[in-house]
Amino acid sequence: MTNMLPLTLTTLALLLSLTPAQAEKKAIRPPSGPSSGPYSAGILAGDFLYVSGHVGPEPTGGFAPGDVKTQTRRSLDLVGKVLREAGLDFSHVVSATLYLTDIRTLDAADAAWREVFPGPVYPARIDIESPLLIPEALSEVSVIAVRAPNPAQAIRVINPTGWTAPKRPISHAILAANTLFFSTLRPVDPTTGTLAGTTLADQTAQIVRNQQALLQTAGLAPNDLAAVRIFTSDPRLPIRYPGPPSLARSTAVAGPLELGHLLHVQAVAHAPNRNAPVYVPGMAGQGATIADQTRDALQRLDAAFRRRGCSLADSIEAVVWLRDPRDAAAMNAVYRDIVKPNPAARATVRLSPIDLDSRITINMTAHCTPPR
Repeated sequence: MTNMLPLTLTTLALLLSLTPAQAEKKAIRPPSGPSSGPYSAGILAGDFLYVSGHVGPEPTGGFAPGDVKTQTRRSLDLVGKVLREAGLDFSHVVSATLYLTDIRTLDAADAAWREVFPGPVYPARIDIESPLLIPEALSEVSVIAVRAPNPAQAIRVINPTGWTAPKRPISHAILAANTLFFSTLRPVDPTTGTLAGTTLADQTAQIVRNQQALLQTAGLAPNDLAAVRIFTSDPRLPIRYPGPPSLARSTAVAGPLELGHLLHVQAVAHAPNRNAPVYVPGMAGQGATIADQTRDALQRLDAAFRRRGCSLADSIEAVVWLRDPRDAAAMNAVYRDIVKPNPAARATVRLSPIDLDSRITINMTAHCTPPR
């Protein structure tokens, strides 16, 4: 994925197979959607629509206090507006990220989830405990949807043999457009539900085993793993996560999903595909101020993309991890000046970078328009 292919007859055939719509990046902005931040409500690029993170205020303003179900449903309603503006609906959603200020409220969020995703097919979902930038907000949702005329035919649910069905309204993984989206990879034996030991090594090994079983069931190879975002509850523990040399890694400090869990992982894989996104490692900012650190992270992301034939202008999805919410305004000022035009769909949450000297980590994905 990260190496530019020579323009052989095979490559030329792949390029010609892309429709003009799939070869271009297009910003989606619902007329009534928010436009205050330096991000697009949605980005159409390649085979997918990327939707920014949405919190769930009431239509009349403010947030339903203490009501996670209502807030999550409001978030999903706003996501739905972006989907409809792009000509899609919730049946096209293949992956979602759910941020909760308190992971113990997951059941309430699930209740809202089932109203929008009635099943039997559910998207993959990543659950992350994180304080949000707006203190009254209790949940935030971002999604990825496949661009397909018939999503029922385009989406394949991945269930390895012997695994128990998820108790929550999620799929273990979803394969769409040659891309495998994993739900949260947890350090739990999927056949028994038991935690895999108390050490970081044991738990990491279990997550990798689960990951490999999902890849194999989807017909993908270990080297097809493209990107992982690792969330650890103890930054003092060194994490060694195996993968191919091209694997884009990023790590943040986040609360455990369950008692005893030391880490959990967000992952995506894809078969070799010229229309696939370009993944690079998340960049932790360096410098004296948040403005300096934001500029540094973006410049290094741009350099990483350029080594793969892209640039920040091709960015389609971004997740910003901020240590201190008071840095948001200064971060956005620099971000707005650098990431343009049509900035990526973005979520911004309060997560601490693993690097103690960094106040920000920026994760980005790009889609390079193939040459013609």
